[in-house]
Amino acid sequence: MKKAVTKSSKKSPTKKEQMIVFVDGAGNYYEIPRRLFEKSRVTGSSKAKIKEALKDVLEEAGYINAPLIPGSIVSSPVVGSQALHFAGFYLKSAKPKD
Repeated sequence: MKKAVTKSSKKSPTKKEQMIVFVDGAGNYYEIPRRLFEKSRVTGSSKAKIKEALKDVLEEAGYINAPLIPGSIVSSPVVGSQALHFAGFYLKSAKPKD
């Protein structure tokens, strides 16, 4: 006698994606998916143009002084700049695509 075929009670594994986290001098955190970060990589002639453009940027000019923009700093820049710094990464459950 053959057994009846039953559905497996195991759930399909949850897909995870790596999230990269940055923090600014004001303590604001920013997270972006690793795949988006990799997709934004600058290559070729664009890389040279960007390096040249950043060459003359003062470190103190790296903050935004506008209270209506999230992450902006209203006071004068803190010593050490308001640049984004890598804070780490973690795995997050990927949302299923509709």
